[in-house]
Amino acid sequence: MKLTSRQRAVDINRLVPFLIRAPFWFTLVTWSLLPSTKVPWFEIESVPINFRDIINIAVAFFYLLVPAINNRPINYCSKGWHYYLPLLMICLFFYAAVSCQWSGLQERNVLPMIYTLISATSAFLFGYNVINKRSPEAIHQFLWSFTVYIATISLLYSATSFLSLGLGGEGDDTASEFGIKRVKGPLYEASTGYFLIVPALAFSMQEILDNSKDRLLKAGVIFSLILTLFGMGSRAGLLIFFLFFMLVILFLKNRKKAMIAMALMLAITTIAGLLFFSKAKTDRLQSLEDDTRGNTYSASFQIIQNRDNLIKIFGSGYGSYWPWYIPDIEGARETNQYFDLVWNPYAQILYHPHSTFLLLIVELGIPGLFYFLYLWGILLRLLLGNLWGANFPIFNCGMFASGVSMFFDFFIFKGPQLNSLWWIYFFGALALNATGGKSPQQKNEIKQGENEK
Repeated sequence: MKLTSRQRAVDINRLVPFLIRAPFWFTLVTWSLLPSTKVPWFEIESVPINFRDIINIAVAFFYLLVPAINNRPINYCSKGWHYYLPLLMICLFFYAAVSCQWSGLQERNVLPMIYTLISATSAFLFGYNVINKRSPEAIHQFLWSFTVYIATISLLYSATSFLSLGLGGEGDDTASEFGIKRVKGPLYEASTGYFLIVPALAFSMQEILDNSKDRLLKAGVIFSLILTLFGMGSRAGLLIFFLFFMLVILFLKNRKKAMIAMALMLAITTIAGLLFFSKAKTDRLQSLEDDTRGNTYSASFQIIQNRDNLIKIFGSGYGSYWPWYIPDIEGARETNQYFDLVWNPYAQILYHPHSTFLLLIVELGIPGLFYFLYLWGILLRLLLGNLWGANFPIFNCGMFASGVSMFFDFFIFKGPQLNSLWWIYFFGALALNATGGKSPQQKNEIKQGENEK
């Protein structure tokens, strides 16, 4: 039977959404399953570039130009839902690139540090446009599918660590101090994975309390994420998890839901902890002391206090104290470049600041501080919105808690894959709070139904 032109057009229209969504899921699968030893590297203008980063930039550009994934993307429904952060973010990265002119970077580090800004911009645009091009009613379902995938991959990483299967990569000597190899995989490191896991955990907690459907699956997702959080052996990750737990208790307006959430987290945490620490050691988690980071933080504040007012305003320039990209690629710990890449009279500093906040205020000055305060204003608005009956309060608590990690670890600029996925949750939270996960048409229908009753 021969298809008419109209039927062919209908078939193509059904295929288009799949073709538009496919690059995202292909990228995510590649990031999460392709071992680092199998990822090729390319040298462009003497800058070593990971194939994962090339995919990140390409897909970010694709979603920047592609038409709406659905017919009614969110930017048509709620003007300013993103608080104009994309414009501010682009301005910040542009300023950082310009500041390289006075940062005193060695010639071999100029292009690599400019590249890190391109990579960070692509990560931001990737996360923003994946949400921005979807209709309000589609965002909620997309975030749930995304969270289930993250939980599944995390469970695979945890099983690999627990059973010593080797997916986390070679050269990991943490087994001696943790009892087993700390949970990590191609998608995230053991020391930074919580930046993604906590928002995913918060969203899944929100789901199980809001919708009784598939509660066994949702409980399994929560268990997988908490098990992974323990398995990473990250002290920062456990502190952020505890902060999230406290925020749920303090900022959830519905006290009944707060008590249920608390009981659920305690029960699953106990089960996951007993399972993982039946094999792992707790010695590493019993101390929060880290002299190397402490020296870096102390030296950074002394640098700020003892420099000219003009530098305090404009910053010392991106990469002036932490030209981190090439040392990071070369393996700073192994090549004895972990400390003192740039001389300062106060203390030894690590090859990157281990703090997004420190980089912004030391190297980018007042513009960097303004951006950080603006971003934190948005996160604080999400959290305080819970007091006025926000639709996704637990998710908001998770986003706020994960944002705290920017004070003592280095995100946004470093690790484009992890940052891309965090930005998805961040803009997903903004979108859901702006629309309630429903389009204006759906809201009108609900309102009309209530009026009829």
